[in-house]
Amino acid sequence: MGGGISAGEIALLFGERGSGKTSLAFQSMVSAAQRGLGATMVYTEGRAPVERLTEIAGASWPSVGDLCYLLEAKTFEEQDSIIESLQSQLPPGTALLVIDSINSLYRARLGEHDENISINKSLSRQLALLKAAARGMGMAILITSEVRAQLDSNAVQPVAYRILGYWVDRAVRLDKLQGSVRKATSTKPPPERDALIKVTPLGLEGMGDSPV
Repeated sequence: MGGGISAGEIALLFGERGSGKTSLAFQSMVSAAQRGLGATMVYTEGRAPVERLTEIAGASWPSVGDLCYLLEAKTFEEQDSIIESLQSQLPPGTALLVIDSINSLYRARLGEHDENISINKSLSRQLALLKAAARGMGMAILITSEVRAQLDSNAVQPVAYRILGYWVDRAVRLDKLQGSVRKATSTKPPPERDALIKVTPLGLEGMGDSPV
């Protein structure tokens, strides 16, 4: 797929609900913690599913649990506040920051046209602050995104894709196929690359290159 999540960069993971975004985000956190690195998730979709995180960590949870941190944002304004003050909000040693998802609270906050101009500016500012934090603090940042259907095709794109697409360094789309099988497509940077993966109790597992 052209590489993993790199320090100083923002990676975007998008797909339909149930495509495996949160599982892959948790798996990335566990992988970082197994290397002795701190990993923090800002969860924006209600109560964080801690049981899924511990399931993915499996037998390694007692040794990695202290390096995995969860923060919850219940409003778009809370999300903005956390991102505004990352240096004081993040536990020391955080090398991977995950925001799951970056635009669920943004989507809920959308209203009339004039109000949306201000909300769009706030989301763009949050991404700018995350980009500065990734570079300045030497962190890798993974953001997940809700999606919406494209009007001219059956494909999906991230909500607020123009804003997200401008700021992220890498982007991967997850498409549900049959059962637990997913197709992962690296959409940025070009060229596109495909791989088949499957969702398992321990996270996502590679199946090889996609024939599609």
